[in-house]
Amino acid sequence: MISIAEAISDLLFVRDTVVVPGLGAFVKKPVSAQVNPVANYFTMPSCQIEFNNKMREDNDLVTNYMAEKNNIPEDEARRLLVMFVSDCFNSMKAGKKVTLNRIGTLSFDWHNDINFQQDEHVNYNADAFGLCDFTPTPIMQSKSKAEIKSEIEQQHKDKNTRMTVDEKAVHEDDERHDKHHAWLWVLLALLVLAGIGYALHYFKIVDLNLKKAHTEKPVEIEPWTVTYPSFVKTWEVEKTENQPLDTTTKAIDTTSMAPEEEQKVEVVQASEPAEPEAKIRIIAGCFAQEENAQRMANTLKDKGYSQAFVEKRGSKWFVAFGRYATDEEATTALREIRTKGDNKAWILK
Repeated sequence: MISIAEAISDLLFVRDTVVVPGLGAFVKKPVSAQVNPVANYFTMPSCQIEFNNKMREDNDLVTNYMAEKNNIPEDEARRLLVMFVSDCFNSMKAGKKVTLNRIGTLSFDWHNDINFQQDEHVNYNADAFGLCDFTPTPIMQSKSKAEIKSEIEQQHKDKNTRMTVDEKAVHEDDERHDKHHAWLWVLLALLVLAGIGYALHYFKIVDLNLKKAHTEKPVEIEPWTVTYPSFVKTWEVEKTENQPLDTTTKAIDTTSMAPEEEQKVEVVQASEPAEPEAKIRIIAGCFAQEENAQRMANTLKDKGYSQAFVEKRGSKWFVAFGRYATDEEATTALREIRTKGDNKAWILK
């Protein structure tokens, strides 16, 4: 479960203004890269976070983000936000600083105005992701300007000088390449001959094996027989009072029994399929204290909801009207509950 400070920090990466209802707004202003020529130091692009205590209107931005990330109702997220703002003001009135992780600190100044100090370790400029401040290393020249100028002039002279070709060396290179190609052709011919020889040897062995297979006398396999015992199947079912007759019967071997004996088959009644597990709940409220949740559950039981119970999920205590196995049952029960005046009830799967 993310906290209010973490939600504000996440929203500052994608929004320029994040309003906390009742407290104020955090405004993001971009700062371009800067160069310090004296210290020979470069700073990357960043964002400056300012706090405006006059913008306190609720735009449901933080509430919706908290409800989505923590998977809780919007009313519960709004209640947590109101408690957070109240704790901030109580701490600042007591002379303490309120530290918002990855954002900065809030405190009252001597005019009782909110003073904000930004956390410089976090850069909220998404375009500067992967960049960092650095100090460049100066390039030291190992040669004087006169030496560099003479080398450039010599390179221009060499570029304009006509080139001569040694024809003898060219012919020697061509002959060397021709000899190399001749060896390649000889090696290829040897590989082809080796492949042909292996193929002839392989087919010769296959022919010999086939001739040997035709000359050998086939092995005769004696036939085998299977004798099955004779069974006489009889069915006789005894039906008791108030017991349904099952269509499943059992075959009985009567070859070893006297004709006077009566064979009775036990009827096995199939057990009814188990009901599916009831995993769906209809939630009436969510509390941080178990006593408050138990008090609400007792109130629901007094109203006639005998299946009401309290269940802990994470750090919160949920009060439910009951458990249901299917979505249809839960939807029908929710409609009936809301007709009785409990309009804030909702389904939890």
